[in-house]
Amino acid sequence: MSVHNDAIRVEVAVRSILTQTFQDLELIVIDDGSSDGSADVLDQLAAGDARLHVIHQQNTGLTRALIHGCTLARGEYIARQDSDDWSHPQRIAEQVALLDADPGMGFASCTVRYLGPGDEFLFEVGRPTDSIVASQGLRDRREGPPAHGSVMFRKAVYEQAGGYRPAFYFAQDSDLWLRMIERARIGYLAAVRYCARKEPVSTSGGARAVQKRFGELGHLCRQARLAGQPEAPFLVEAEALARQFKAGIAQTPAGRRRALADANYLIGALLTANRDARARRYLGQAIRLCPWRPKPWIRFVMALATKGHESEAILPEFDK
Repeated sequence: MSVHNDAIRVEVAVRSILTQTFQDLELIVIDDGSSDGSADVLDQLAAGDARLHVIHQQNTGLTRALIHGCTLARGEYIARQDSDDWSHPQRIAEQVALLDADPGMGFASCTVRYLGPGDEFLFEVGRPTDSIVASQGLRDRREGPPAHGSVMFRKAVYEQAGGYRPAFYFAQDSDLWLRMIERARIGYLAAVRYCARKEPVSTSGGARAVQKRFGELGHLCRQARLAGQPEAPFLVEAEALARQFKAGIAQTPAGRRRALADANYLIGALLTANRDARARRYLGQAIRLCPWRPKPWIRFVMALATKGHESEAILPEFDK
């Protein structure tokens, strides 16, 4: 787990791993230059459980923090967990069992439930439980794990594939999966064993386009490998894109408003589709931030016109 300024959520994420039914594990947390009290929360948790190892470092970004953590990991399997997400108590045990039962399977995920900031249900994403079908989907259509944090992989396969690559500031996960699938199959648990969050925040108003390009570069790298051609031109572009993004990461006030409006609109639109009355809260915020944009207004009217309900705040202890 990498943590950067997530003091509000990180304790829930950490406890969801330390309270797993599978207890023979270590949890390596890289505190990646947090300045909001996350470090203190992590140190307090580590004082109560010897399996939790906290590494404090200056901020390097998610990719390099994950490289550091995976290098320190001593287990046969490495499982990811994001600092604002939640793992079902049986997640680790069931993924270990899935990998133990099939030596040709190199990594595993599960169905993922996405939640809003207030634990509002947004949607679920699952994949085929047939490993051959699932592997074909990843190879041919880039249909990979529904959430980065939901994945467990064999450390040996991770290392054979070359691990996370520093050039990928974003899409470091999909780049890794496309290299791992060349060496081993992927498998999925049918049940929801991971909850991921969508928060109305953004590191940059231009992050979505940058993230998309990093994903494309990972795919272009795979095509180059399959054709026996060098990946270097695409890795050079990824490194340059990372430098440009980090250099311009400070946003203008207008850029921050647009990014926050976009994030609120997305959550509001998903809740509108679910007929959840709380959609109005997020759409209203999107309108306040950027009142001249028509889409939030249209969705807000749709939300007012429906007889909405408020779904219960849920983490999937619902279907153990």
